[in-house]
Amino acid sequence: MFCMLLRKHCEGAIIEEIRQIGMERIIHIDLQSIQDAEKTYDTMSKCMEDYYGDKAERDTVKQRVSDLLRFLQNERSKNIKKLDNLNKDLLEADDADKFRLWGELLFASLHQVNKGDKSVELVNFYDEDQANITIQLDPLLTPSDNAQRYFKRYNKYKNSLAVIHEQLGKTKDEIDYLDNLLQQLSIASMNDIEEIREELVQQGYLRDRNKKGKKKKKNDRPTVHQFTSSEGIELLVGKNNLQNEYVTNRLASSNDTWLHTKDIPGSHVVIRSTDFGEATLEEAAQLAAYFSQAKESSSVPVDYTFIRHVRKPSGSKPGFVIYDHQKTLFVTPNEELVKSLPSTIKNG
Repeated sequence: MFCMLLRKHCEGAIIEEIRQIGMERIIHIDLQSIQDAEKTYDTMSKCMEDYYGDKAERDTVKQRVSDLLRFLQNERSKNIKKLDNLNKDLLEADDADKFRLWGELLFASLHQVNKGDKSVELVNFYDEDQANITIQLDPLLTPSDNAQRYFKRYNKYKNSLAVIHEQLGKTKDEIDYLDNLLQQLSIASMNDIEEIREELVQQGYLRDRNKKGKKKKKNDRPTVHQFTSSEGIELLVGKNNLQNEYVTNRLASSNDTWLHTKDIPGSHVVIRSTDFGEATLEEAAQLAAYFSQAKESSSVPVDYTFIRHVRKPSGSKPGFVIYDHQKTLFVTPNEELVKSLPSTIKNG
């Protein structure tokens, strides 16, 4: 296959130069299929050094992403299972009134029940039609103890409803948080990965590898991804929660414009200006959609509002904010447009 492609590529071509390296003769052929990515080196050794240096970094990134990915997916699976169990508990707790009813009917009809009965059919005097109802019994208990058993179950589930609802909310928030981290990991560079890991250490998910060694300086700042719009306006993008917090809560001014995909995990984007046109707004929305979980989708909703309308609730997870006064626009992520914007990476 390669020989066929090479023959087709060289058909009609003229050899302009044959290089001699040791005993080998070499003909230089431009690869037209990757001409946009072509890079020239002075020596072959420099080329090989650059290639294998990049490859080593790519391999390291791949390994670290794999480790964190496995950890986050396991954590997510545990929380999904917990959510399922809580929903089952909720269904049972919602039956609390049924247990109270059974207890009352049993107490009112003790003379109709005998120890050893596995069930009893009683008239439900709360029902308009006075319909019969079948109540399951523990044959080892007395009629009175069976009634008490249902009252205890009623009180247990009634008191647990508030706890279950609280746990449901926390578990759903935890799953959302892990989904955000998984999305951020999918677009992470080496620096981004280290910051995600640092966040997991800070939040108590992972142990600190540097606990007995060199600690991170308190004034170390997260990486900031800076783009420039076609109108020359500075755009800031946070690609993980530490970066999002820094960009939104530290770097941005109250009158800057903040963007984020609507109800979809993704990056915080800030337009560092009060004077910009539709082109800048569109490009900032493109960045928000591209660096989000909806990267491969179309017509992605992106909310935007002033920074002064963005707030971080007390005690919330890193990167989590609430906002209002927003407007929404829809964009289809365009990788070519995103990559055409001048960009740089800096530490704070």
